[in-house]
Amino acid sequence: MKYTNTMRNLAVSFLVLLCGNFTMAQSNINSPYSSFGLGEISGLNHALFSALGNTTITIQDSTALNFYNPASYSALGKGQPLFSLGVSSTLSNFTEGGNSNFASITGIQNFALGLSFSNYFGLAFGLKPYARRGYEFSSRILVEQDSLIYTYSGEGGINEVFLGLSSNLIKYKGTTLSVGANFGYLFGNTSNTRKSGLIQSGIDTYAGGISIKSMQIRAFHYDLGLSYVQKINDRHTFSLFSVIEPFQKINGTYEEGIYYGGNVDNPNDFDTTSFSQTTDGNVSNIPAYTVGLNYTLRTISRKETTNELNSAISFHASYRQSDWSQYENTFDNTFTNSFKNTSKMTFGIEYIPETDFITNKVTTKLYHRIKYRAGIYQLTLPYQTNGQQVSDFGTTFGFGIPVVVQNSLSSINLGFTIGQRGIADSHAFKEQYYGINIGVSIAPGADKWFVKRKLN
Repeated sequence: MKYTNTMRNLAVSFLVLLCGNFTMAQSNINSPYSSFGLGEISGLNHALFSALGNTTITIQDSTALNFYNPASYSALGKGQPLFSLGVSSTLSNFTEGGNSNFASITGIQNFALGLSFSNYFGLAFGLKPYARRGYEFSSRILVEQDSLIYTYSGEGGINEVFLGLSSNLIKYKGTTLSVGANFGYLFGNTSNTRKSGLIQSGIDTYAGGISIKSMQIRAFHYDLGLSYVQKINDRHTFSLFSVIEPFQKINGTYEEGIYYGGNVDNPNDFDTTSFSQTTDGNVSNIPAYTVGLNYTLRTISRKETTNELNSAISFHASYRQSDWSQYENTFDNTFTNSFKNTSKMTFGIEYIPETDFITNKVTTKLYHRIKYRAGIYQLTLPYQTNGQQVSDFGTTFGFGIPVVVQNSLSSINLGFTIGQRGIADSHAFKEQYYGINIGVSIAPGADKWFVKRKLN
């Protein structure tokens, strides 16, 4: 009972804390790639999935809340709600020619609650980032004896509050076929700012012109998922997954203003030169489909000293295709879609020395219960540099540490990423980054949540 109350208090505390800081945390990003489109989609990684090569849709079990694939919710343990939250950090080193710049991102990746009921249905709801914008870079040019500076920056983010539902269409012996959908509401603001002015010797501030373009998003959004799990026998399980995000128009409003300021860094000093009235319009999402597969091999119990271990190894692979040719922006009459279609391939492997760690918690050690994960990924980005499409390659590893208290399904997940974005040209713009992701899943133990107590 004491443990259950502690879990409840933790969940409530986290919800209050995260709701108060979620929006603010999303703007904490510094990536030039976020200047395009809606910004950098998602931008931070989930600890569990990032450790497996950034695969997303191929995990389906009772200990993980996978809101990337809504068909997975019905696989959660019946009567055992699962609360998930994540915090991620990315450390980036940008280089171009002989110049370099360091930046960091820290933000909340998600928080959500999921549960299944009636053996056939599951649901989840929560809040997660959809896109982020955050960048700043400048250039200087010399015109005769004058030095001019141009500064470009952007900020803001789009979040998504969602409700997901899933159902087992077939659940017979070793076969399970499930479908699901996430229904979300996108909201947030993004802006692009351009400043230009004359630098004067011995003066830290400068006067000049400022252009600010801002967009406010309020729109519904959805995606669809499917999973097929076939248990061949006690040792072999094979699974197929698919998620589709159809083309959708994302409505919002747009404003554009041009100002002059004696100090371009002080908005209180701006004088309005021109301002366009707020206009309605839309941008679009990037329609995409993802397919994945998972194969799990369970080994026959073997002896290790005096313990019998029931080990398992699973392989995860996925492929994602995004159609950027359909991206549109009705806010900007001068917009021309020059984005390239993108693809993403992932591969991950997970090893669990003891799968039945709850039953055998007395006879197993901590390192027997840990889930060991590693993976790689390769993807292309929709942008071009010097006529070449930007690519992104990375390696990952991590751990899943179960919290074995009163048969709880709670766990702590750690994911680490080492990656690089850029093109083959050694003098072109590149980003070397390191990701650190922490996720916590809180679930009830023997005393379950939402159970009515009776006094004798």
